[in-house]
Amino acid sequence: MNGQVTKARMNIQLWRPTALDEAYSLLEKLAPDVCAASGSTLLQLQWDKGTLPKQHLVSLEGIDEMRGISASDTHVSIGALTSLNECRKNPLIKRALGCFSDAASAVAAPGIRSRATIGGNIASKIGDFIPLLLVLGAELIVYQKELIRLPLGAWLSEEDFRTAIVTRVIIPRAEGERVFYHKLGRRQAFTGAVAVAAGRFLKDGGIRLAAGHADITPRRLLDSEAKWMAPGWDSHELYKTLIHELPFSSDAFMSAAYRKKAAANVIMAELMAEGGE
Repeated sequence: MNGQVTKARMNIQLWRPTALDEAYSLLEKLAPDVCAASGSTLLQLQWDKGTLPKQHLVSLEGIDEMRGISASDTHVSIGALTSLNECRKNPLIKRALGCFSDAASAVAAPGIRSRATIGGNIASKIGDFIPLLLVLGAELIVYQKELIRLPLGAWLSEEDFRTAIVTRVIIPRAEGERVFYHKLGRRQAFTGAVAVAAGRFLKDGGIRLAAGHADITPRRLLDSEAKWMAPGWDSHELYKTLIHELPFSSDAFMSAAYRKKAAANVIMAELMAEGGE
């Protein structure tokens, strides 16, 4: 961490609201030199990379409305302040949504999971959980002067909700359906993933696929889904569609082509295991 970042961190003004309306008002009043935080693990990573912190930090940890886990016959509701470690260990999540609990074991290192929250992972718009949540059809409850429920995909793509606070994620139960999740990385640590891929084989014979990595917003792979659904689909054509559609970019450590091949290979292995040609 450079000296300029260290000095700026010493001058951060911390705000601790206890209600959603109070937190949202602070974020509006102090914009643009403000950010919201819960576990703050992403902020720490950004600071370590040299990103200067905002002058004001609004902690969401005192807002009880953003806590709690519950389940119905059809959905699991997880408060945004739930830690990734709790997502991994919670008995209710393990029983009702085992694929989500299993995925939590692959996200970050153990020490990070104890602080990082599901809300922060989603709010970053680049979190490793997002591909899985997209294929599960997750919805969010966000606060923007009022509580609003909307699909995760809509929240990711629509600018209207860029200032909203993520308060809760609602995840449909995927009982009787096979779900896969792969985080590909150099090691299990607090580093960006090479690629993250997820898929869900629906009871009606359909499929959902999604992918992303640490520098981009994950998205559904709609063309690849359609190719797989087509009668008599060809594995070579589907592989080419995946390579073309995967929304990956290069960075200082690896090329977009490498990321695409790595993700396409694990997705194709799952598709072939399900009954490919």
